[in-house]
Amino acid sequence: MSNTIGTRSIYRDCLIVGFAMFAVFFGAGNLIFPPQIGFVAGAGWAKALCGLLLTGMLLPVLTVIALGLCGGSVERLTAPIASWFGSALLFVSLVFLAWMIAVPRTASVAFETGFMTLAPSLNAHICVWIFIPLFFAVTIYFALDRSNVIDRIGRILTPLLLGLLGIIVIWSVLAPLGTPVDTGVAGAAPFGMGLITGYQTGDVFGGLMFGIIFIEAVRDRGYTDKTGFKTVLFGAAVVTFFGLLFVYGGLEYLGATGSGVLGSDVTQANLLTRLVAELAGRFGANALAIAVVLACLTTAVGATAVLAKYIVQWSGGRVSYRAGVWFVSLTSLVQSFGGVDHIVALAEPFFRLFYPAGICIVLLGILSCFFTNDGVWKGATLMAILMGFVDLILSVSGKMGIVVPTHLQAFYDALPLSSVGFAWLVPAIIGGVLGGVWWQIAGMPNVSHVDTF
Repeated sequence: MSNTIGTRSIYRDCLIVGFAMFAVFFGAGNLIFPPQIGFVAGAGWAKALCGLLLTGMLLPVLTVIALGLCGGSVERLTAPIASWFGSALLFVSLVFLAWMIAVPRTASVAFETGFMTLAPSLNAHICVWIFIPLFFAVTIYFALDRSNVIDRIGRILTPLLLGLLGIIVIWSVLAPLGTPVDTGVAGAAPFGMGLITGYQTGDVFGGLMFGIIFIEAVRDRGYTDKTGFKTVLFGAAVVTFFGLLFVYGGLEYLGATGSGVLGSDVTQANLLTRLVAELAGRFGANALAIAVVLACLTTAVGATAVLAKYIVQWSGGRVSYRAGVWFVSLTSLVQSFGGVDHIVALAEPFFRLFYPAGICIVLLGILSCFFTNDGVWKGATLMAILMGFVDLILSVSGKMGIVVPTHLQAFYDALPLSSVGFAWLVPAIIGGVLGGVWWQIAGMPNVSHVDTF
């Protein structure tokens, strides 16, 4: 580590990068999930929080660490699987997660949780046709400006939003709405619900898509040696994790304390607003609504800009950045009219199919120094994808009333950890072992796993 970098600078940079990482992972759309988990889990909110902790807090920060330990890019991280796999995974993540889900969800959350809280007496069916086009018009205006204005807005907005949520979290602990009640969700169900709902945040794939900016931020601060780089990267990850734990955990507890106060007919989008209104009155609900609208707008602008940049890259420069911004915004506008619940439901199949593979890749990346056999990566990832496909079939068929073969359901239920959403884990381990043995016997070459800092 350079002698010019002191201990105080290291702590400062850990905080700066950690808060920046937190701001990216803490999407305004994710505000709707923790209160809903606590509200449904009720007295089982602590178990549900443990599930959310794994998939919604711990894994996202591990994703950035995995990228940092394996060179800083998705392509390098997934090189042991196949040379094309990283690019394909990035493409699928950006199109289906950011484009079809994240950007439309910001507009829907801004309308349902933000605008309608500020103007509850207005006709929602009419206002939605005005608000959402206006939302994307502002998004286009800011996204077309590639200056630092978005960064400045984010630096002002994020502390304000975090300050407000911090007050709400502390208030909910000091003066809880009520005692969490038994909602009928028993046994391992709360943990599994928190685990699966954590998938909905999409932050593991968010880390894969945007993790490079944090890695470059560490390098740009002069930490180009291995020890210094790892120190700041791990320190920033710790800051991010505890920031997410404080906000998500507090909001989930708020939802749990409202489980015996609000009726079960409250919608997912309106739950947080209703809870805050019960806790802090109309003023608190309005303040939260304004912050949510601004946070959603900033998130939409950033995601739209990133998508437009990749469209230019994918088209080989044949599509301009300006055209990309317009295309992303207009297509997202159409999707936004479906509403928050529709978009969340649309997201579930994507996450069930790809999240096991994403988690598998992150874990392999974290432990890359132990898994230098490419066959392990190939076998484990293949089985994770196959199990994700089985999980998708069972989930979709159940909701559509389609009867699946009895032996398929029995096979899935018999897998270890299937009740908590990790049915893919043991098959992935077996696939990794078999793949590694086959790769070793065949004498196949391995991709270099040397760290790049």
